Order: sequence, then structure tokens, then C-alpha cells
Amino acid sequence: MKKSTLLLAFLLLFILPSAFAQTYTTGVVNLSSTAGLAMTAKIDVGTQVTLTLTGPSGRWFALGFNASSMTNGTDVVGVHSATTLSAFDCKLTGFAAPVTDAQQNWTITSDVVSAGIRTIIATRALNTGDANDYIFPASPTAISLIWSRSSTASFSYSNHGGSNRGITAASFTFVPPPAPPAAPTGATNQTLCAGATVSQLSATGTAIQWYAAPTGGSPLASNTVMVNGTTYYATQTVNGLESTNRLAVTITLNNIPAAPSAIDGNLDFCYSGGVQLFNTPSIQGASSYVWTTPVGATGSSTGTNISLIFSPSFVSGTLSVLAQNPCGQSAPVSVVINQHLQASTTLNVTSCDPYSFNGQNYAQSGSYIYAGQTIYGCDSTVTLNLTITPAVETTINENACGSFPWNGQTLWTSGVYIDSLQSAAGCDSVVLLNLNLYPIYAIVMDSTVLDAFTWNGIDYATSGSYTQFFTSVNGCDSSVTINLTIEDSGLDENTTSYLAYPNPVTDGTLWISGLNDIASYQIWDTQGRLLQVGTTIHSIAISDDITNGTYLLLINEQRLRFQVCKH
Repeated sequence: MKKSTLLLAFLLLFILPSAFAQTYTTGVVNLSSTAGLAMTAKIDVGTQVTLTLTGPSGRWFALGFNASSMTNGTDVVGVHSATTLSAFDCKLTGFAAPVTDAQQNWTITSDVVSAGIRTIIATRALNTGDANDYIFPASPTAISLIWSRSSTASFSYSNHGGSNRGITAASFTFVPPPAPPAAPTGATNQTLCAGATVSQLSATGTAIQWYAAPTGGSPLASNTVMVNGTTYYATQTVNGLESTNRLAVTITLNNIPAAPSAIDGNLDFCYSGGVQLFNTPSIQGASSYVWTTPVGATGSSTGTNISLIFSPSFVSGTLSVLAQNPCGQSAPVSVVINQHLQASTTLNVTSCDPYSFNGQNYAQSGSYIYAGQTIYGCDSTVTLNLTITPAVETTINENACGSFPWNGQTLWTSGVYIDSLQSAAGCDSVVLLNLNLYPIYAIVMDSTVLDAFTWNGIDYATSGSYTQFFTSVNGCDSSVTINLTIEDSGLDENTTSYLAYPNPVTDGTLWISGLNDIASYQIWDTQGRLLQVGTTIHSIAISDDITNGTYLLLINEQRLRFQVCKH
């Protein structure tokens, strides 16, 4: 192994064909025991080869199979990187560093570093079909392993030296297959509810599976609905081995009990402080009964009978009962219980008409007493305080503008109106309405004036429709609308020798002819608003704020009308 740059360690793993399911192992083989640099290997052969290789975590190390020197073509694995190993499968070309095998047949399943030791677990087929890979035989034998490691803390392949390499012989030992586990344990008779599935069967063991027969067959799906009286069979699987014996479990399926048909007992009674007994018919399949008592009643039971004691304050409440068993509860049946007390009752009655009490009619206000028993046999005294209320007549005086709403209708004329209503006591009542209605005026006038119009202190200079609101002498809102036409009298326009053009103005410039000196000007709109002022001698640049329309130009006390028509 002179001038070798790779430390090789070889293990031989044998496995019989998978049909025999036999396993062989070398056990842990100590390759090097140097403190801090120890190396071991373990090869297990079954349906595949499993290699467990350890070595120092801070340098490269390698292992070769079925060799005693660095012979060309020897199959090796090499740990030559501190990170993920992407070229673990290698081969030798002689006394030189190993080269990466083009076909990586080892699969690294674990790569762990702890306390300076790197442990790699990898698997591959016994015969990969790769000419560069050693073929592990199907029967146990001996194998020669070569190993090496770096002489320095480096992952770059280099000469390992004479003390960092070696040859170790290993032998495979047959591992007998484990015996199948015993059948799981559990109750052989189990009671469940109708609709239960196989998943609800109970057995103690590992990885329980249920079958429909004592031998053979496929496991039942966990959602398989079971049949009453049927026997099901359970196995357990331990360390990959399923028990050959099966636990037999026969099941009984129960249904939820039916609802009770009725509750019997005295549902209306007078208070006595004694016990009231209630019962319900027995229900087949029920294991117990759940009673729900009303507030104010004391008593409990899980059977078909219940005895209740009621407090004096109890008046009415609901008593219910349902049947149950381990599979569930039925719907409840309920009754209303009424307790009637011996009592003196006072009735305060206001009536418009004679009032009937205890078979007699009373037309006068007063107190009347009845003593007797109720329909439930309870002593009772009733005192009637009766008030007879006569009819009521009311007069209402109202003044309104235009119309008046009254009892769901609208009144439009003055007059006297009568309506029959009911008083707060529910008695007939007559209401007399004296109504005075005053008109709401909405006057419209047409008017044509010259130049301007002033109305209630407001000046109007343009034609249009204008409305003002007033209050009439009767306090009613009124309005006056004037359709106003204002015509130009021409009295304020002077004949002028000035000419404004073009008219309309389209390009933003208004030219003035006949003007020889600089003059001041004003531009007004038809609403009397001053829009632009300035001085000119020949032309005026119309402001961008002036939109299309008709305008008045005042220049040297002369008025010129022009239009703006921008494109």
C-alpha cells in the first residue's frame, strides 16, 4: 500500500435470496483502535447490504471490500468531505487515491458526528450490476477488508503512511429469524353499539389487525361495519413479524333504546306539602332512565318511577324522562305539571259596561267577593274591585294652514268634525273637532321692465323666474313668483365710432378700431359682474377665465357688446 492516498476498509456481507429471508452479519469489526482515530465497520446482509462505518470526524477515511492490497479495480467507499457525501462509492486504480465510481449505488441513510466520531449508515443491493462493485455472496463466508485514514486533519486525499492503514479479516454469522409473537390478548366477548366498526374492537398488543377468519385472508379495513353475533380475529405485529395465532372475539351489538311512551301521574294538583308520584313504562334494552325535574321540585331517580316534593312557590314546570344504555340516549318525553295553591285573589277591573262575575252582572262600581273551590279542588277566595267607566266626550279646537291630518285622513276645509273613538279604559269616546283652515298662497306674476327691476330690496338686472317667500296674516307660508323680462331701453348706450372685432372672438384677442389714444376699459358679464379691467390702444387679450357667452365692453364711457366663442 505504498504511496497510497486512500485509507480503505473492507467488509464482506452475505445474504441468501430473499425467498429464504435469512440474515448474516459481521458484527462490529474493530479496524483501528488508535485513541481519537478509531475506526469500526459492521456489515449486515439480508434482502440488501447495510454498512455501518465509523471513523474520525476531522479527516478522511476509507474502506475496501475483498482485498489485501490496493489492487486495481478494488471496490471501496470513501469519506472525503466534512459536508454531505456526494461521491461515497469509489474504486481503486492502483496505489493512488481512489476515484469516484460513475454509478453511485450506495444510499447514505444516516451521517452523524458526535464526540469526534463520524458514523455513516449506507445501503445497497447485493449485486448492483455495476462492474466496479463487489458482489456479496448469498451464503456466509469470510471477507478481507482494507482500511486507511489521513495522517493529518485533512479531507484531501494524500499518502496515509504506514501506521494509518491495515488489513482485517471478518466472518459472517447467521442471524436466526425471530419467532412470531403471540396472539394479542383481550375479552373474547365484547358488546358494542349497532353501526360499530372494526376500529372499535378492543385488543392488547402492537399493530393490531383484524380478520374475518382464524387463518388466512386479508386484514379488514378499520371502517368495516360489524355484524351482530359475528366472531372477528386479531393479530399483532412485533418487529415486523405478525403473530400466527389470532385472538377470537365474538361481538354483541346493541341499539339505542326507544323513547318512553308517556309519563303517568297527577299533572294538576293542589299544594299539600306531600309527595307526588310519577312513572313511565319500562323500555326494552334500557339500562337506566334520566329524569329532568322542574325548578321548585325535589327528587331524583334512575328507574321508571320518581317521587317529587314541590315547594309552595312552584306554579308550573316541565318534567321529562328518557331511556339510556351504553349506546346512547333516547329522545325524551315531557309533560307540564301545574300546582294550584289555596289563595285569595283580588281582581281590579275597569269596565264600560255591566261586568259578569260568578254568574252575576254588576253595573255599579264596588267590591264583590266569591268563595269556593277551583276546578282542581283548591279553596279559593276572589275579591272583585269593579270600576264602571262612562263614555267620554272631548272637544278640540284647531287652526291650520292648507290641510289638517286627523284619524288617518286629511281635511281640506274648515268645519266641525265628529269621530267615535275609545278612551284609555277601552270605553266609547266621542271627539268633536272645530277646525279653521287658512289658505297657503302661491302667486305667479308675469312682468316686463326696462333695464332693471327692484323687488323687496333685491335688484334684478337679467330676465328670469324669481320667487320670494312670505307669511300670510294667518301665519301660513306663502310664495310669490315673478316671470321677469328685462329689456334694454338703449338710454345708456351712446353712439360710438369705436368698433370691436372680430365678433364673436374666437382666438382670444378683441381688436378696437377708431381708438387713437390709450384708454381704460372694463369687461362685464350679463349678470353685472366685473370680469376684467385694463388699458389698451388697439387690442385686448381676453382672460382665459372668460368663457363662451355675451359680454359688455365699457371704454371711454361707451358700451360695446361682443361675444366670445372659443373652440
